[in-house]
Amino acid sequence: MRRIARACLAVALGLALAAPAGGQPRPGPTGPGPTAAGLEDPEAHIVSELVVVAKERGPAWWRVTDGDTTVYILGVPGGPLPPGVAWDRRVLQARLAGASTVIMGTQVRAGLRDLPALLRIRSRMRSKTPMEAGLAAPLRARFVAAREQLGKPAGRYEKWQPVVAGQMLAFDAQHGWSSVEEQVKGMARTAHARVRTSASYDLVPLVNRMLDGLTPEIQTRCLEGALSDVEAGAGPFRRAADGWARGDTAVALTQPRGFEPCLLALSGGAQLWRDATRDNVEAIAQALKTPGHAVAVVSLRTLLADGGVVEQLEARGLRVIGPGEG
Repeated sequence: MRRIARACLAVALGLALAAPAGGQPRPGPTGPGPTAAGLEDPEAHIVSELVVVAKERGPAWWRVTDGDTTVYILGVPGGPLPPGVAWDRRVLQARLAGASTVIMGTQVRAGLRDLPALLRIRSRMRSKTPMEAGLAAPLRARFVAAREQLGKPAGRYEKWQPVVAGQMLAFDAQHGWSSVEEQVKGMARTAHARVRTSASYDLVPLVNRMLDGLTPEIQTRCLEGALSDVEAGAGPFRRAADGWARGDTAVALTQPRGFEPCLLALSGGAQLWRDATRDNVEAIAQALKTPGHAVAVVSLRTLLADGGVVEQLEARGLRVIGPGEG
């Protein structure tokens, strides 16, 4: 599943990033867990029994069977793949053939009539003073070092709130990386499989609620989280992506995620994650009513976390067969 809390902010940031200093935004929540600042991180706790190595070649799959129907669930990384990471798509290609549907998770929506509200959101994201000037000296030094390493000028970020600047910096650091979800969508279209989302949420009220809870503490935490991801470099992301590509979920889950807990800590973010997880589970359960087979794409952490997709499916009395079971 595309992480809905991240998607809300990323879509809204499209207005900010569409400015001359902008770039290309990428959209991008189970079991309660506290962050270092005492904020809720629904993806902090992973069910250890579900962390296995796939017996099939390529990324790990789970499957749910009910009578004459099987839903194959592909667990995907929580973010894009660095350049040079290859993965075996043959199992996916075989399962897309004849699939009744391909469930791509939840999404947010906004239309032309939302434009005035989106412009107001953009205004709320602006900073009245140069962003770097308002940072504590150690944090400012880290931010300057990170943007200079990426070759970015101060002016690119100076008119935005720290949370926006952090998201922009993270996008800049991952420029040219590829989305597994977009690759799956492309393959589904080639296979003439019907692609659907499990639910759609209105963007404007979600983002306004998140911004209402954007305290200075959370602003600082968001920027620190983004900086930790950027400072990690591509290496840890590539190692995690390589682990995902060979079906080693333990390695795949080591992907740095400094910025994501911040997004889930925004006002309403954790509840939104729970709603999105529930809607993904419902979509999978509904797909079981159509004879044949279907494919679902779910973020690996959303799938395996305490209270996540696997546990909720099992709570409905459905048997989920993991990749370690062959």
